Amino acid sequence: MSARFSVKRVPRQVKGIRNGEISGGTALDPYWYRIIDRATGDFVGGKHEEETMAIGECQKLNTRT
Repeated sequence: MSARFSVKRVPRQVKGIRNGEISGGTALDPYWYRIIDRATGDFVGGKHEEETMAIGECQKLNTRT
């Protein structure tokens, strides 16, 4: 039996910077990690910055089903 939930790498939406604005901070990874329900195609839960966090949540969901 295959797992119902899996982790999917999703591109972030890039927002522009207005002329004269200063962009500070560190560069972000251009991707989020999301958990997808393969039965419905819907995303489950929120966006994860780290793939390892998404994988951990995904494993928890798969053990419950």
